[in-house]
Amino acid sequence: MYQNNHITIKIHVVVLFLSILLAGCNNDDPQANNWQTIYQNKDIYLYSVKFLDKNNGYVLAQTSGLHNSANWRFILTTTDGGTHWTVNPYQFFSAYDELLVDIFPMANGNLLGIGYHVYKSGDNGKTWTDVSPDFVGSMNNDLHIIDSLTWVVASGNYIYRTNNAGQSWQIVYQTNFMGVFDHLSFPSSSVGYANIGAIDHDNAASVGLILKTTDAGQTWAVLNPEPWKSNNKSIPDMTYLQFVTDQTGYLITIWDYELYKTVDGGNHWVLVHNNTNSMGLACFINENTGYYSDGLTINVTKNGGKNWKVDYYNNSNESDILNWTFLKTGQAYALTRDQRIIKRN
Repeated sequence: MYQNNHITIKIHVVVLFLSILLAGCNNDDPQANNWQTIYQNKDIYLYSVKFLDKNNGYVLAQTSGLHNSANWRFILTTTDGGTHWTVNPYQFFSAYDELLVDIFPMANGNLLGIGYHVYKSGDNGKTWTDVSPDFVGSMNNDLHIIDSLTWVVASGNYIYRTNNAGQSWQIVYQTNFMGVFDHLSFPSSSVGYANIGAIDHDNAASVGLILKTTDAGQTWAVLNPEPWKSNNKSIPDMTYLQFVTDQTGYLITIWDYELYKTVDGGNHWVLVHNNTNSMGLACFINENTGYYSDGLTINVTKNGGKNWKVDYYNNSNESDILNWTFLKTGQAYALTRDQRIIKRN
């Protein structure tokens, strides 16, 4: 009798263990993953998120009434790390193509915004002043704030810079290379990197360039890195470029999703992972810990990209991730197509 009961207990324990294991492997509920929904509004579309610090954050948003209302564009603001959000309409610009596509917070309620122009706000995004240079007409794809007066902008085939808060600008780099500058990565106040590239869809190939500055963006030099240099090839175009220190950085190629790492300031790159389908969403918060997303899934690495595991998964309708930001304090925020803000503590 004891033996039968013992066997029954063992069977129950095994069944319980398997049930827990399967639940952990097949759980599609985002609330059961490491990212939780902290905000949702079905009437507002979210498309860019930035945080100044762990408390103060900003989200660009819009309603569906594009040209019918002067208040269809919004800045969502939080002062408590995303627990509560305030919806603030911002100044209606004169043309649709002047829509802000990204924002960059500074201290004391100051924000910078980019689209086809560069704008500055001193009231948390309620009103904006155009501080654009008059010699660049392309979409501004990225901006880096060195300090309150000094900003660097990537736009088309140009990199331009101001040292007086947009009162005047200088073109610090210009190229005839096909494609546009996509990313700026400044791991310190003086050292920064930029990339430009293009895709040849007909020949299933891509070509890119990486530039480096060591004087806070005043001058830039093109790198000719290995292993592509020895093979007499150009570096591929990339969906992602980021340096976590002046010397250590990561990139993901745009065509085959290969993840490369450098530890000597971009002169030599080593293949770390050959299938990092980031769809342009990737971020390393230090040399070891990084994230990438293919839209439905967020994957995390703790060993510099060699191995990855699922950190978040949700395959419900229109739940794919559109934009995200990671804080140095460890928190992360992402925006989804179904109008949610999700957070990882």
